[in-house]
Amino acid sequence: MNKPAVRNIIESTLKSGDKTPGLFDIPKILKLKSSLESCASVEEVIALLEGNRNLITKAFGLDDKVIANGIAAIKDLS
Repeated sequence: MNKPAVRNIIESTLKSGDKTPGLFDIPKILKLKSSLESCASVEEVIALLEGNRNLITKAFGLDDKVIANGIAAIKDLS
């Protein structure tokens, strides 16, 4: 797995949101970040992103289509 490429896709996807995570979302986001960093495969990353889709959309103010595009870009790496 190309971790720098996956990280770049995730970061650019999150930057396209119109919101900064709130105080109560930050611990959840940091836990998710730690889990993502320990992933060894693209499939693990996708499973984590899919499983936390509601948190990500709410915390970063993202449209569901934006997340779907980010996940598709990560899938293309495998």
